[in-house]
Amino acid sequence: MTHRIGFVGAGGIAEWQHFDVLEPREDVDVVGICDVDEAAATDAADRFDATAYTDHEQLYDGEDLDAVFVCVPPFAHGPAEIDAAERGIDLFVEKPLALSMDTAEAIQDAIDDAGVLAGVGYDWRYSGGVQRARELLAGRTIATIEGRWWDGVPGNEGHWWRELETSGGQLVEQSTHVTDTIRYLAGDVEQVRGAGSHRLVDAVDFHDSTSVTMEHETGAISHVTTTCAADYDARVEVVAEDAVLEITEEELSGTVDGEAIEESFDANPYAVEVDAFLAALTAGDADPIRSTYADAMRTFALTLAARESLDAEGPVEPAAVEGGAVESVETGVEDVDVPSPGDLP
Repeated sequence: MTHRIGFVGAGGIAEWQHFDVLEPREDVDVVGICDVDEAAATDAADRFDATAYTDHEQLYDGEDLDAVFVCVPPFAHGPAEIDAAERGIDLFVEKPLALSMDTAEAIQDAIDDAGVLAGVGYDWRYSGGVQRARELLAGRTIATIEGRWWDGVPGNEGHWWRELETSGGQLVEQSTHVTDTIRYLAGDVEQVRGAGSHRLVDAVDFHDSTSVTMEHETGAISHVTTTCAADYDARVEVVAEDAVLEITEEELSGTVDGEAIEESFDANPYAVEVDAFLAALTAGDADPIRSTYADAMRTFALTLAARESLDAEGPVEPAAVEGGAVESVETGVEDVDVPSPGDLP
């Protein structure tokens, strides 16, 4: 089966990951690419012998698409996903989902109404390091998790990432990968407490360093530090029953049941997540997708609560989200618990 794929957004992650992953595949035909920058759309379309568009509705109406990859900045989410769902087009959406829960909920409503498949690009869930950690932690009680996302400032002056009103800030746009991984390992969060400072990076108009502590429904506690004033360093450390692990996408080390372990992984998690999405398209079933839109909404709500907690006097509770909750590894469940398309209303 050959899947006819379109893209909304031709830069960023589409250009430096998804195009490279899809180009050699024989089961994919990228037939249309849309970008508000006509030159970017044309350059990408030429790569695939596809048609370039600057309006996503013209892309949807001009091509017979099986699925669309929506790879746009946070402020641009909403119309592309809703219009695709209403046309029965399955969705792969890059994180973060939006800038507000209202927008994400409107997208989820459209997905539910149409019964389309919808995966989200939380590639850490598809990495060798995180999946191996899931295996090793299954059935063990997790006590605490420490996560970090340290990095620099993307783009040049005026880039959308540097402004809170267009990016959502680093907690929402970037360190969401670590926050989602912690949810994937320890389950959903009941309360968040945070602190932030803006002392080093004048190029951004939001906190350049944050510290967030979370209390999970399972009883585990976790902590995430985020900064855009450092070299790249992203990892998660777990203390669990008879296990201490340090996890990145490519490596895992620590001790399990008194034995030292150190493992590395070569698989590109972006390729693995695309494999899973295409497998879901082929089967017409969401089971291969480890981050459905419904589950990703819980991570999105958590990052919004974390950002809110930076200025709050007490703990903040993430917004309630219906359905799609991930099971913690303490239960031994290794996949996201999501409804199949046939069970959607």
